[in-house]
Amino acid sequence: MRKWITPVLLFAAVFLVSRVCQPFTLICQEYEGLFLNTPDAWTRAFAQPWPLSGIVSDFLVQFYRDPLYGALISAALITGVFLLLRGICTRVGFAWDSLPALGAGVVWFFLARASAPKPAVAVLLLLLVPWLLSFFLKKRSGKAWKPDLALALVLVHLAAAVTIFSPAVQRNERFSRVKRDALFGVWDDLLKTVPPSVAQDDPELLPFALLALSGKEQLGNRIQEYPVIDENDLDMVYYDGNKEYYTSLLFKACLYQYLGCYNEAIHNYYQWATQLDKGTSFVVLRRLVELYYLLGNYTLMEKYCRILDKSAANGTYVRHFRALSAAGTPAESSSVRERASLPVISHDPLYNLIQLERMGFSTPMLRDRLPVTILLRNREKGME
Repeated sequence: MRKWITPVLLFAAVFLVSRVCQPFTLICQEYEGLFLNTPDAWTRAFAQPWPLSGIVSDFLVQFYRDPLYGALISAALITGVFLLLRGICTRVGFAWDSLPALGAGVVWFFLARASAPKPAVAVLLLLLVPWLLSFFLKKRSGKAWKPDLALALVLVHLAAAVTIFSPAVQRNERFSRVKRDALFGVWDDLLKTVPPSVAQDDPELLPFALLALSGKEQLGNRIQEYPVIDENDLDMVYYDGNKEYYTSLLFKACLYQYLGCYNEAIHNYYQWATQLDKGTSFVVLRRLVELYYLLGNYTLMEKYCRILDKSAANGTYVRHFRALSAAGTPAESSSVRERASLPVISHDPLYNLIQLERMGFSTPMLRDRLPVTILLRNREKGME
């Protein structure tokens, strides 16, 4: 039984750290992932380097929408690396737990910082080859099982500590949490995640905090608490660097959606998608379905429903919108008075945020036209 202590502890450590310390990182991996069972998707997949590991990784990511499943998958991958390394070492006569534990810890280190489980999947697949070949070797009996369990456990705990306290891991988790909150309008949690002190140290998160203040109709009263220097701080449109451009597009897509300017939101989601590895993602496709529904364009809504239908975990979402469109639920404002009351957007980000605060979710027309956003806030596990 002693030989199972290390893998069981390793599985538990990876699961707990992933579930408790990186849940939003896992969720956002699903948001930005894509796995479709279509001929062009398979062609693209096999055209990429390391195609098999990429395909397996993309397939697994679609279940990360529930961080419980994401944590279980991560734990299974790292434990699988440990067990394969142990099997190989045992067959060639090195029956120590410390080397497999060290190898699994290194893989975990890279997995915790990756945007997908591909590093762990690639190592796992690569280890399968020598593991299978080791069965053709005659097992060496010169060395018995070594009592290095303590060292192996130390290595497991060290890997967990490095992952938990890594600044890169903590920053990525915070940014992922902010993205989730901004996409679904969870303003209280966003402001808790980005207080003024955090916005001071990480200006990239500042616009999202201001968006949350606008959503809560507190921008005018609390903007002085945040380190706003000039109007460009409000949406990072003039920041240099690809990462800031990516963040600016996401911010503006959320802002325009909450303003009710759905065509402009669609435009920014399209632009944001160009910054993603696969040119689009699950969250982009789901948002296009939602926004075209709100515009009353059921033809384009159905187009993206058909695309999402080629994935394994979006059936509930697709059926929900098809039911709404079949019921003929009115989506686009028809009267001149309603259209006139919608906000007018400009290139001035401060003006747009003030407009959002003025409209808010307290305006019945705007609130009623965002049924899916409000529903998803309460049912994130089922239909994000």
